[in-house]
Amino acid sequence: MKQQNKLLYGWQEVELGDVLSFAPKSGKKAGEGIEQGKHKFFTSSSEQSKFINEFDFDGDYLILATGGKAGIHHCNGRFSASNDCFVLKTDNAFAKYVYYYLFSKIHLLEEGFKGAGLKHLSRNHLLCIKIPLPPLPTQKLIVSILEKADSLKQKREEADKLTKEYLQSVFKEMFYKKKFPIVKLKDIAIIERNSIPANQIKKGDKYVGLEHLESESGRIINIISVSEGDLKSNKFSFDENCVLYGKLRPYLNKIALPEFKGICSTDIVPIRSIKEKSNRYFISYILKQPYYIKLATDRSVGANLPRLSPRELESFEIIYPPLPLQNKFASIVKEVEQLKEQQKKSKEQIDNLFNALMQRAFKGELVR
Repeated sequence: MKQQNKLLYGWQEVELGDVLSFAPKSGKKAGEGIEQGKHKFFTSSSEQSKFINEFDFDGDYLILATGGKAGIHHCNGRFSASNDCFVLKTDNAFAKYVYYYLFSKIHLLEEGFKGAGLKHLSRNHLLCIKIPLPPLPTQKLIVSILEKADSLKQKREEADKLTKEYLQSVFKEMFYKKKFPIVKLKDIAIIERNSIPANQIKKGDKYVGLEHLESESGRIINIISVSEGDLKSNKFSFDENCVLYGKLRPYLNKIALPEFKGICSTDIVPIRSIKEKSNRYFISYILKQPYYIKLATDRSVGANLPRLSPRELESFEIIYPPLPLQNKFASIVKEVEQLKEQQKKSKEQIDNLFNALMQRAFKGELVR
């Protein structure tokens, strides 16, 4: 291990190969994980928690994704991991210290993904990454500081989850526990396909592509204001009274409520509620229910790029509660959306704080 003059007294710069060793592969495949089980199951392909009823590791380890894109986890306890992960034990270093450092410098891992097609993390690249390493007591002190900030992030994420669960609970209470007439979607809403030729798209028009609809959340991200000639094909028009429904790969659950006028990809269909019969909040939320996501997926055509036809969408049978009840639900959704916006800003502040603390931590500025 070599000493670097710019580091604080007692700190060293080391390569990960000096402090990490590879655990044997478990022999498990990524698809073996389940939604519930006794032990965590880590894979390269999933950012969400999976579980398994048996474990292969018991102790303090790092788990790194090796295929697709960089990802790192820390686990102290019993767990298992698929063969597309590196499971690493630390020597002469505190595992969670190394975890936080690599988490803060994720680009160092990203640089190690090599190969044609699906890229994989190079083992040699990983072992050559250099990190600043203070004495073990200092590592633990830094970790304890970062854990406190990290707990704020986790509490924020828990609050976001509770907000989502609250709205789902309200929806079920208002609409699932009562009997309402059944109608087809086309009876209470209109699927609009107002085609705008490319040569009629104006400079400054707001454009929404399928990639701008965030799965699950309904957020519209990175909206584009187009310049003349940017778009070469026809698009659909929409306004703030529409629901935007992603018909390509409907299992992605890309359904949004725009608050502006614009144009969208023809892989998105604008749905306008019939004013005297429905409102867009109810239409949007019912189409996000698991039953309708599965129904849309099952009725899609195309092997590689499955699409749901507007005609199939129009034929969906849905409950038809009275408009005043739909409007009451809409008012609740609006209040929750305002709360979610506040939570989003709070999350951004906490994330910025946490990232700033990590940068200071590995310069030794938190423990002088």
